[in-house]
Amino acid sequence: MSVHVLFELQHEVRRLFIAGSAVAAGDIRLQKMIPQLDKLSESVPVMGRVAQAVTQVVEAGSGESAPKLLELGILLNSMLYTLGKTETTDVLFPVKGADANLSTSLPYRKLSPLIQALTAKGQGRLEKLRQGYEEGLFQDFRSILPAVTALDDSYTEIPDFIQHKVLPAYGKEALPALLQQFKLDGGKGDGRRLELIHELLHGEGLSLIGQAAREGSVEVRSAAIELLGNYPEQIHFILEQAEDKKKEIRSAALFALARLGSEQAVERLYQALVSKDRELAIEPIRRCQANSLTQKVVAHAEHTLERIVLENGIEETVQHMLSDIHCLQGKRTLEVVRLLEKLLSTPAFIKTETEAAQEAAAELLLDIDLPEADDFAVSLHEAYDGRFIAYSFKAAVKILPPQEVYDRFHSYFRNKKQSNAKTLLRAFHEETLPYQHRVGYDPARADADLKGVWDPRWVQLFVEVDEADLVCRLVEAADVKVIAYLKAKCEEQPHFNRGQTSNMLLVLFGMQEPSAPQLLMDILEKGGNKQYYYLDRVQLTLLSLLPKSYAQRLREYAEKLSYQSLKDQLLDITETLAVKTDGEKVSEIEEKGQGLWGWIRSKMS
Repeated sequence: MSVHVLFELQHEVRRLFIAGSAVAAGDIRLQKMIPQLDKLSESVPVMGRVAQAVTQVVEAGSGESAPKLLELGILLNSMLYTLGKTETTDVLFPVKGADANLSTSLPYRKLSPLIQALTAKGQGRLEKLRQGYEEGLFQDFRSILPAVTALDDSYTEIPDFIQHKVLPAYGKEALPALLQQFKLDGGKGDGRRLELIHELLHGEGLSLIGQAAREGSVEVRSAAIELLGNYPEQIHFILEQAEDKKKEIRSAALFALARLGSEQAVERLYQALVSKDRELAIEPIRRCQANSLTQKVVAHAEHTLERIVLENGIEETVQHMLSDIHCLQGKRTLEVVRLLEKLLSTPAFIKTETEAAQEAAAELLLDIDLPEADDFAVSLHEAYDGRFIAYSFKAAVKILPPQEVYDRFHSYFRNKKQSNAKTLLRAFHEETLPYQHRVGYDPARADADLKGVWDPRWVQLFVEVDEADLVCRLVEAADVKVIAYLKAKCEEQPHFNRGQTSNMLLVLFGMQEPSAPQLLMDILEKGGNKQYYYLDRVQLTLLSLLPKSYAQRLREYAEKLSYQSLKDQLLDITETLAVKTDGEKVSEIEEKGQGLWGWIRSKMS
């Protein structure tokens, strides 16, 4: 039987189903097939029945074409189903991964956005994946294959999230899909797959990793070689790869050696540091836990210092020193502290050409976080005309009582035009919590960071030197001098859409200053009707703190605004003001033990 004729006829019948049975009568294409069907009926009698059904459709009168076309369709589909084959000549084998314990109970309507985010392009996909992870959508069997495929995604954050969060949660359920999709000649995604396979096999996949390290693409080889750092017996192969012509392969070998930390590994890492691969060696050395390597780097840095003192090839030598210092990041040992003390105590090292190395050394001194390092950093506050005063100040904040920090450094702030004062002001901003954090979503951290750290005299000093932002950051309680200062500053810059003005007003409200509501409304009205499009969180909080008596005045102002979105926000606030009760008094705040910032946070929650 010529099955293809039946398929051709099925195609024509579907066409007529779509077009409508009204056009089936007299259809030319069906008419052309009747002779062919009649001829086939000579050897296959059932084809005669099909030819008869086609003829009835073509010759159907008005109102009869629909049932005749339906009869033809039923007959044709019945025959094709009967002729279908389910057997195969291929060898049958079990499908790997089909025995997974994950369920498929989620409705596909809910799972579909997750799979779309895994397989398509576009913005906002990472947030959808995170949300899906939180909701447990990845624990559906249908999400495994798309998740493994997403390791190839070009948006780096998505493969990172999938590799470190999603796939480890599957456990060995993900292994079949990872093995199925892994390609030796693949790209970064296959390097990620290899890392996951190694993690899930718990060291049983050494043969696969060895093959990938020898035969894979550059990306796959790099991933495999770094994984070989978990196997001490592979040291000789890794050392060979450290001599490879490809930079990526040499880098991977150095990371593997850092994991091993053996005597041979330490020696090769040190050789890389003093060779053309210096930049490649920095991060592996930083990760290596071998103390012998740290000692080698310290000795090299001391030798480099001698060359700098002698001004022997100063530019290249300084680069070597920078590399040495970067290698020592995270090495919390006294040997490193002594090296940094030696560097920053050597006048011949403190020169223009070595500024980058000086800064790196001072930063490392703070990062080490050892008492000896902090003590030395504090002692630098007057050295070299205050070159390291910012680092000294930060170390002092860590280890000295607040009163002593003030006594030691407050005099520098008297003249803000001096370079030391400018440097210290930047350091002070870095050491104090930004205003937004004080009123943010982590009040416990804010209180812990602030309480007892700063001497109260700082607030008065910053009032005198006109540093309004620092006043707002540090003020803890109502103060007549601070109130007068902040009121004057608000009157000087009556711009409600400036963040600093809003912050100062909020502090005034927190101090229960009686004139704060009037000051706020004056600033708001002076801005005109086109100064901004919407209100931020602080501005909304400020307006909601207005007394009930200001509701009508705020409504009148809102009606004059040009932007509808802003008008709607203000009108909503006026409705809230109209039904509010009187605010808390200072005594009530003190009784509750809230304090200024506790009260402000309560109003912004």
